Order: sequence, then C-alpha cells, then structure tokens
Amino acid sequence: GIFAKLTGEGGLGYQADAIEMFYDECISPLDGMVAGEYTRDHLMATFGEYQYSNAIVFFMRLCCSCHLQAEEDQYAPFLMGEGLTVKQFVTVEVEPLDKEVEQLQIIGLCQAMGVAIRIEYLDRSDGPVNHHDVPEGGDPAIFMLYRPGHYDLLYAS
Repeated sequence: GIFAKLTGEGGLGYQADAIEMFYDECISPLDGMVAGEYTRDHLMATFGEYQYSNAIVFFMRLCCSCHLQAEEDQYAPFLMGEGLTVKQFVTVEVEPLDKEVEQLQIIGLCQAMGVAIRIEYLDRSDGPVNHHDVPEGGDPAIFMLYRPGHYDLLYAS
C-alpha cells in the first residue's frame, strides 16, 4: 500500500507517524460520514477548515510524490528540459504546499489514486472546448477546468 511505499523498507524514507497523522485527518471525516455521524454539509464544513484542508492537500501531494518516484522511469523523460531528477522535482515542485499543481502532478496523482479525470481546456479560440482524459480512455469521475495558469474543479448542477 501507500504506507509501505512512503515509509517501509526500501520505501521513500518518510516517517510513518507523520504520514499516518495526515492520512487520519483525511480519512476520519469520511469514516464519520459512512458511519452516519456526519452529514454532507458537516463534511464540507470540516474539509473547509484549515487543519483538514492542509492535511488533505499535503497527504495527496505525498501520494503523488511517492507515485512519481516509484515510477521514475515513466516520468523522468518529462523533466529533461527542467534539468531536475524526479527526486529533485518532487522535493521542489510537488511536496511544498505553496506550489501550483501542473499537469504532471495531476497525472501522477490520478494514477496513484486510480481515479480518472477529465480536464476541459478553456481558451479564447472558436470551436468546441478541448478536453483531455487521464488516463486516456478512462471513465472520468472528476471534472476540471483549465484556464491558462489555473485549474478549477467543476461541479454538476
């Protein structure tokens, strides 16, 4: 599982206690909803709290980092122009909370979590909106809008 990749022997060297803390912050509200202790509104309010939102973002960043490093041969070619190794890239661009997420991180996180997404690209050109499915041919569960320099989640009305 993800913990073995992050912390275990031959893993990426993260401290198990720290990883578990972030994981618990992500999962405990979801478990509460499944158990009937939380309503959807309570869950949304909880995830909107600074403590939970940062824990979720950081844990997802670690999952992405883990996947990119574990699949280094797949992702290293995308970094050739950057002059960074995969380890350097995840340290500088993936793990810090204050970094913008780019397409490589989105692809890595989708693959790590086994979730398909669709990214709709909005620009000023005429014609239909272009989209990209990750993984290609997947059945998207999450929809995002990309405007130059920014991603937004799209919600069903």
